Amino acid sequence: MRELINKLNSGFEGRLSNILMPAVDLFVRIIMAREFFSSGLAKFKSLEDTTDLFQYEWFSDENWWMALIGAEEIPRVLATLLAVFATAGELILPVILVVGLFTRYAAAGLMVMALVITLLVYPVWTADGLDYWWSQHVWWVMGLSVLMIIGGQKFSIDYLVKSRK
Repeated sequence: MRELINKLNSGFEGRLSNILMPAVDLFVRIIMAREFFSSGLAKFKSLEDTTDLFQYEWFSDENWWMALIGAEEIPRVLATLLAVFATAGELILPVILVVGLFTRYAAAGLMVMALVITLLVYPVWTADGLDYWWSQHVWWVMGLSVLMIIGGQKFSIDYLVKSRK
């Protein structure tokens, strides 16, 4: 009986590993890329508005951590720099994630962005933050964690490079 169970399980695991895992990897990469890329496009369309959000809303004295350091707002130059970096990250990292180039690193970069959003912009311990966490951010963290763990599978540039060695 034990042999039969082991044989069935190993056959099932083999099929899952060969067929389902690469498809799941590609699917998760596309979902995560879409989420961040669409946000990057919105930022890019109105970089001035994005800079205003960084300066007057997300990094203002209304946020707990800005109050801790005693700052009312960040300088305009820094807000602009943060807006440009966030926009670039949300436009570049999703593209390399979809093609599966440096998958783990692209996912890690997006994970940093997700954690900054979760901890600093919409803190999870506030009512709004908790709503955002359970409606969106928890899925970002889970999807990006999976990608950081499994890396690029068969449908990725990472896999092609790895298989040529």
